[in-house]
Amino acid sequence: MGRKNYQIIRLLWPALLLFFSACVKDKPVKPTTTIGGDTVGNVYIVCEGALGNGNGSFSLYQPDNETISNNIYEAVNGQPLGDVFESMQRIGDKFFLCINNSDKVIVIDAASKKHIASISIPKPRHILPVSDIKAYVSTLFSNKVYIINPQTCQVTGSITIPAQNTEAMLLHKGAAYCCAWDTSSNKVYKLNPSTDKIEQEIVVGGFAPHTIAVDKFDMLWVLSGNVTKGKRAALTRIDPVGEQTLAIYQFPEKTDPIRLVTNTAKDELYFISVNYKGGTEHNGIYRMGITDAGLPEQPFIQAKQYQYFWALGVEPVTDKLYIGDPKGFIQKGSVLVYSNKGEKEKEFSVGIGPGHFYFDTK
Repeated sequence: MGRKNYQIIRLLWPALLLFFSACVKDKPVKPTTTIGGDTVGNVYIVCEGALGNGNGSFSLYQPDNETISNNIYEAVNGQPLGDVFESMQRIGDKFFLCINNSDKVIVIDAASKKHIASISIPKPRHILPVSDIKAYVSTLFSNKVYIINPQTCQVTGSITIPAQNTEAMLLHKGAAYCCAWDTSSNKVYKLNPSTDKIEQEIVVGGFAPHTIAVDKFDMLWVLSGNVTKGKRAALTRIDPVGEQTLAIYQFPEKTDPIRLVTNTAKDELYFISVNYKGGTEHNGIYRMGITDAGLPEQPFIQAKQYQYFWALGVEPVTDKLYIGDPKGFIQKGSVLVYSNKGEKEKEFSVGIGPGHFYFDTK
């Protein structure tokens, strides 16, 4: 996630990771130095890098021919991407890359991957397109959502949020919903993209909301919590029309769930639970139906001892799960691909700290 709280855990057991990293026995993925074009179905892997080392990067996996290209930006542009690559987003024929600790959003051509522009924004986290000429950018350590024009690559304004650490955002039925990963906040903020004003403050069942998704019934799901600061994790289902809380699921003490996503049908939720101490309890990928009465007790995909997962995405056509293993952020990470039945299909090496996936459906 690139947050200060999580930098300590990256140093807990790096030596053990070197000994316990499993050998890849799956069908090999062919590395290539050729940069794939602007093709539907491309899977981009956002690799954070190690904080302070300026070694963020991104990789391109092409499922059709099973090839992986690593460190694409530096290969094309002859310079490193920057420090802590947090997320990426396509807008038109451009990709916008949030380079958190370098305080910039890098804009590249989607086909050639060549640098177009850099937008100066402090600690950018995520980008949410809201129109052809407007996108929102959330930021760490501030109470701002910045407004940019994707066509001119300029900052055009900002929205002040009543909480710090603006985080994940979602566009749903013409409204933009913004989480703020602030231990004093138990709200999600509904923004009007036409006026760039807060329309509603929606209370959730826990403090420090950080991830948001929508299900097939147009209900919102919000994952909250900051275990390191004593804020217990919770999952809340909300009717955004009536601002009615439909369900609150509270996680066990010390459980640290992150990266909430849905399957393609939007009737199942997936999230990562992380055990940073090297154990297997509450450690792996969890799956939950949107009508389930309680949280899942057992992982759908179990992380091994001395392993934890850091990235999770669901491929929108096949429903395959893509999982990032950061390997302690001290060596190249790996991506694991599973079927929606929980069967491992592939594993391949990427850059340091795979943290997010972007599935290019244009």
